[in-house]
Amino acid sequence: MALTKSDLKKIEELLNGQDIRFSGKLDDFEVKIEAKLYKFRSEFFEKIDPILKEVTTAREERPLIENRIEALEEIHQTGTHSLATI
Repeated sequence: MALTKSDLKKIEELLNGQDIRFSGKLDDFEVKIEAKLYKFRSEFFEKIDPILKEVTTAREERPLIENRIEALEEIHQTGTHSLATI
């Protein structure tokens, strides 16, 4: 799939006028764009990685918490602790 003029314009807007010169060869342009975006990509993944780890941990803990709540509901069917009435 080839890049269109509108694609190139959007890329230029994303780069906020950084010094990138288009020599007329699409391969050269793609290499320069990839080099500029590598740093952005790296920073993005460094920031998103801890968030994704938290989401994964939460998903793993959810069934454990649900099982514990169900067990507590079986023990305390009236919604109060049996020793609370003493």
